[in-house]
Amino acid sequence: MYRKHFALTRHPFDKDLAADDLFESASLAELSARLRHLIDMRGIGLVTGDSGSGKTTTCRRLVAGLHSGLYRVLYVSMTTGNVMDLYKSIAWEMGLPTERNRAALFRQIRGEVSRLCAENRLRPVLIIDEAHHLRTELLEDLRLLTNYAMDSENRLTVVLVGHPELRRRPSPATPSRRGARARRAAPRRLSLC
Repeated sequence: MYRKHFALTRHPFDKDLAADDLFESASLAELSARLRHLIDMRGIGLVTGDSGSGKTTTCRRLVAGLHSGLYRVLYVSMTTGNVMDLYKSIAWEMGLPTERNRAALFRQIRGEVSRLCAENRLRPVLIIDEAHHLRTELLEDLRLLTNYAMDSENRLTVVLVGHPELRRRPSPATPSRRGARARRAAPRRLSLC
């Protein structure tokens, strides 16, 4: 009914809305700029907002704007398991065979990130959706995935996307989160209003 009244060619609130068709609000423009900066810095970032606020849609828009010859985007949405489940999901996204051993998976993922950067000249971007389901100890494992050349190189960008409770995890000053806090590229949180 409203499509005919407003002369719309398709439903305006479908999930498959093209990235170019999104309304460019001030908060969306700022978040997009911050995410681009995060990717340029190859750091760890946090996008939080309530359900339906457009977090994943914003990430879709970001990915649509990345040149496939320069970036390799890895999207993981299954975050309710343990570290092995997370590593396996990342390995699958990279097209790697999965190992049965945590250390082997860790080494395999890091090796592929290094290969992408050195041989293919690609910048890997890992987007973890529904990150509020991640256990706190998994955040430390993710931070370790970003530690290259004795912590002197940033090769992997990690974007954690989730609900506001993700910000309310134990204080970043605790030993398990101190490293992740220091490695974050943007000091302010990336949040949707």
